[in-house]
Order: sequence, then structure tokens, then C-alpha cells
Amino acid sequence: MRRRDITAETNDLAIGYRSRNRVNLVMQHLSLQARKGELVALIGRNGAGKSSLLRTLVGLQPSLGGSIKLQGKDLQSIESPILPRIVSFASTEPMAVRNIKVRDVVALGRFPFTNWIGTLAREDEEAVNEALEATGMMLLSGRSIDNISDGERQRTLIARSLAQDTELLVMDEPTAFLDLPSRYSIVSLLRQLTRERDKCVIYSTHDLDTAINEADRIWLMTGTGIADGAPEDLILTGTVARAFESPLLAFSSSEGTFSFIRGNQTGIALEGTSLAAQLTEKALSRCGYRNDPHAELKIIVRDNPDGTEWSVVNGLQTEQFRSLYDLVSHLPG
Repeated sequence: MRRRDITAETNDLAIGYRSRNRVNLVMQHLSLQARKGELVALIGRNGAGKSSLLRTLVGLQPSLGGSIKLQGKDLQSIESPILPRIVSFASTEPMAVRNIKVRDVVALGRFPFTNWIGTLAREDEEAVNEALEATGMMLLSGRSIDNISDGERQRTLIARSLAQDTELLVMDEPTAFLDLPSRYSIVSLLRQLTRERDKCVIYSTHDLDTAINEADRIWLMTGTGIADGAPEDLILTGTVARAFESPLLAFSSSEGTFSFIRGNQTGIALEGTSLAAQLTEKALSRCGYRNDPHAELKIIVRDNPDGTEWSVVNGLQTEQFRSLYDLVSHLPG
């Protein structure tokens, strides 16, 4: 991906809250960049300050120091009517409106361009149609927002941001509460927007696997600041593993995934190289066993035309099984 213009930039930014005479500093000295055509995933543990950073970035929450530039302009110098033409923001907070059609929700994204009574001109209608088509929501545009799924509701909010026609889209947890296919569908859509429409998308998420697989750039909030780089950069330096380290979790740098740490596992010699053998090793690990070529107890995995067969050899005794569930259920405790 070629280097592009900077869309959002912070310099020595401090984020947090002011209440009366008290200042609650969440994080400081944040110098970050996001560019056109980039999908940026903001990740970190609960309470790290992800929502605070995003709200500060779009001007919904005042900063405690430093500066923010959007499209090269200082955020504080951008007049309120102009800001919605530069950046759109979507959060996971429940929508305050009810009994409103999907199309009307998307049309709300045109508010920076309509007249004082909100009348949509032809170009506004065209922008709404394009947003509905791009997000796959045109066929549901006449349905009430109350009568669609969570994933479709998230697509509606993305369509509203698209209709707003900003170069920068900021989204707080757009994949929250969605099932696995819906999460990948939403992130795939966001990535598509950066590729086909040259948008810059910054979104927060707890879905580390999807962020590692799909994002161009990761902002990883740690206890000392934000680590910034390609997902693979943060894996190579061990930053991802350190950020989420736990006595119960181990991070695989090659696979980019976490797994439970299991101690004092019993050895079993496993023979086989197929996918079934790999899944067998995974199932054995979950049940407290490890692959040990020198172990007396042996499992042989064979792929036959009519399915997979597992043979458990214990001395002179051999038992055969047709499923992993039956196999691990009969292993000694």
C-alpha cells in the first residue's frame, strides 16, 4: 500500500475528563497518524481509554493538552458547521429514535448539507442511495430500524456515515454484540471503503483476531501509551503479547492468536499429518494431553474414503474410534 496523505494526526495529545476542580488524566503524550486509504484498529484492554480517544479525536470530548489535526487543520479552528463535513462518528450507544425507517436513518447523515428544515435535494437522495447500495441495505431501506438484526443495524449506521460523505470515518465498537460472520462482514465492509473510496476508517474493537487479520494499522493502548504499527510489527516486537499477557494465556506469534496455558499435561504419541491429526492435537491439548513421540500411549490418525479413524494403542491393546468426541471421552483421566 503506497504512502498517502495524512487524514488525522495528534501531537502530544492528552485525553481524559474534567469535572469541577478535578482532572482525570487517562493517557498523555499521544502522537499518532492515520492516512487516506487506511483501516486503523484501536485495541486495548477494558478501561484503557479507547472511547475517550475516539471522542476526543472527533471533538465530542475536549482534550487535556496537545493538538489534533484533521485534513491538516487544527481541530479547534474548525467551525462547528464544517466539522461534520470532515469527520463522521458512529458509536454503539442505542439509537434514541424508534419507528423510523432504515432509509430515514441513513438520510440523517446528510444533515451537514441540507437546508434548515432538512429537505433533501437530488444530490442528497443520490448520496443516500449510494450509501444503501454500498452497505447492502437497499432492500431493507423501507423496514423499521426496530425490525432488523444487530448486524443490519450496524450496516445502517455505516451507511449513515457514508451518506455524510466524509474522508474520515470514526467508529466506536462497530462489531460489538455481533456473531462471528457478522463481525467479519462489517470489518470487510470497512476495509472495502478504504480501498474503493479512499476513506480513512478508525475503529475500536475487542476483536483482536479480526484486527490482526484485516487492519492496515493498529493503535494498541498499553499501560504506558499507544503502540502504533502494522499488526505484524506489533507481533514481531512482542507488544501484542505483553499487552494482553496473563498467567492463563499464551500468544502464538506465528498464528496471531491466544490460547489457554495448560500445565502438567500427560504425554501421548500422535501419528498423522492431516488436518484431522492437527485437530486431534488441539483436542488433546484442551483435555490435558501433549504430543510426546516417546510416550507409551499412542494415537494413530488415518483418513479413509468413508471418514477419519482414530486408533488408540496402549501396549498390546488397540481401540478404534470414529469421532474425536468418543476418542477423548475414553482416554484415561
